[in-house]
Amino acid sequence: MEDVDVTFINTDGMVFIGPGSEWLWAAVTGLILAGTGIAIYRQLRVQQRQIHDNTKLLRSQAHYNALLLGNRPVEMLVGDGGLASIMNVAFSTPEALSPDDWLRCSSYMTMQVDAWEYFYYQHRDGSIPKELWVGADNFFRDLAGRPGYARFWSESQASFDEPFRSYVAEEFAKRSAPA
Repeated sequence: MEDVDVTFINTDGMVFIGPGSEWLWAAVTGLILAGTGIAIYRQLRVQQRQIHDNTKLLRSQAHYNALLLGNRPVEMLVGDGGLASIMNVAFSTPEALSPDDWLRCSSYMTMQVDAWEYFYYQHRDGSIPKELWVGADNFFRDLAGRPGYARFWSESQASFDEPFRSYVAEEFAKRSAPA
């Protein structure tokens, strides 16, 4: 048996630069394009995960903010017996309050309605869980049936903008509480 040279890749006549090298550069371009496509896909997947994680974090923060804002007026009542007494009178007979007590009461109610507004817009944006909205909205709509809140709303509704104002006005109209 004689030694036979076997050529794995025939490079005879191969051209890397100049006429006839187009096949090589097309192949190199294809490899680079494929690599770029893979890199872009991986980067988009990483960004998608980051966006998902950031969205979860923002929803969590919105949930916390809503709870904090909604609970602050409750904390005030627990910590201030005088305010609690004023609010008990305001719930049923707001006209019995002195101007100073009514100012204090209406400032407290502003905080509550501001919280309701925050819940409303966060719910519309999908930033808080539906279950949190349902509970908070039921609580605030219950307040709309009390005479003190009806008086407050008749005096202060211009402080709120649409569509929240119409939403709350509709709730007060349903309960038709005397001002």
